[in-house]
Amino acid sequence: MARAYDLVIVGLGPAGLTAARLASRELGLRVAAVDRGRIGGTNVWSGSIPSKALLEATVRHRQLAAPDPATAWGAMVEARESVHAHVSDEASVNDWGVTVHTGSAVVTGPRTVEVTSDDSTTTLEGRFLLIATGSTPTVPSIPGIADVPFLTNETLYDLDSPPMDIIIVGAGPVGVESAQALARIGAKVQLYETGPRILPREEPIFSERITEVLRNDGVDVHVGEPILAARYEDGRAYVETAHGELDAEHLLVAAGRSSSVSSLGLERLGVVATPAGINVDARSRTVTTSIYAVGDAAAGRPRLTSTAVADASLAVRDMFLPGRAQASTMSPWCVFTEPELARVGFTAAQARERFRSRAVKVHQLELSEVHRALFEGSSEGLIEIVTVHGRIVGGHVIASRASEVINEIALAVRFSVSIEELARVPHVYPTIASGIGRLASDQSVLRLRRFKGFAKLGRLTG
Repeated sequence: MARAYDLVIVGLGPAGLTAARLASRELGLRVAAVDRGRIGGTNVWSGSIPSKALLEATVRHRQLAAPDPATAWGAMVEARESVHAHVSDEASVNDWGVTVHTGSAVVTGPRTVEVTSDDSTTTLEGRFLLIATGSTPTVPSIPGIADVPFLTNETLYDLDSPPMDIIIVGAGPVGVESAQALARIGAKVQLYETGPRILPREEPIFSERITEVLRNDGVDVHVGEPILAARYEDGRAYVETAHGELDAEHLLVAAGRSSSVSSLGLERLGVVATPAGINVDARSRTVTTSIYAVGDAAAGRPRLTSTAVADASLAVRDMFLPGRAQASTMSPWCVFTEPELARVGFTAAQARERFRSRAVKVHQLELSEVHRALFEGSSEGLIEIVTVHGRIVGGHVIASRASEVINEIALAVRFSVSIEELARVPHVYPTIASGIGRLASDQSVLRLRRFKGFAKLGRLTG
């Protein structure tokens, strides 16, 4: 007999945990959740948390001496475990009133999920189902790759010791973050990107700046150079490029991610589920309106923890509370290198394509003009704000705390703040964010110059 709940959640990453806490602890609903057993999701176990923790460990050790790889790796593991314990484990989720089932889930009907564990099969029935299964690393179609025991970001940080000789395939956020973190503990890192530049979704000027940072850290960066074949021999991975064959002790595949939805059986209900995700509407509903999908499981949504959390909260509200809200189309994001690269809204190129080019203006300030960056010794960076008819529509920041600074620009984009309005907001000094105030004020001063003749009239009138 099926166990009846108000909500059944499949996947307990950030999105699933958010939905579980809101529905059970805050709304008092009957909630069941299914997970394969590693509560917390990719971001905690193998995403930004471990890569950033490793990078932070190298910064601390560099202040004293050359970073010790084993010590830095140990600090990363400790930080990851600490964050996971704080985010939640099964015991704390149970404390919210959620019934947690460990096993594999298959959606058997519009309101039913079958959970299979090692020793039993259980059917859960819910008024609503929420799919929050996240994503898995994409394996590129490289001849011979299947015979190589390659790493992904899901296995890299589970190693007992850091890989000190590694080839990384793919220079998106995962590849770039991993490359820098490993290089800074002394690893030999070779980074390969098929496209013409690293971080291909970013504007060229920002990709070029991060490329320079990586090379200064000792990363051997290769762009426009696809991997043609791979093999494994005598404990080493070999890859073939147009310039010859090279080898390393480890091979890390960082070629993007695919939604983890193929094994859920949704196609039997007419729900389209592909590696790109599940098709949903603006309310995160599938064609079967009792089934919602959020986070990396949903097609067309930014693959960001912040977006997944926001969409999960809105989905629960949409299911059980009056009123309707649509998922936001605007999400800030950050590449956690050092310095960080953060972005929100339109890039300059996107704005020129979307709006009339003459209406688009790009405002930039080098971080060397920001006093906080100067005395911290981290002045290699840039702040950029994109406006259309004076209204802020996007921005980039390269800085040591860009992930904190970008939120101010995100708020400006969300509420169509003008750059002159931003200039009227006093910024705490000295901070990295004061650079935004400086940039905005500089633009305001340029407008004032048109009135300098009027200002001089006082000489005539006394």
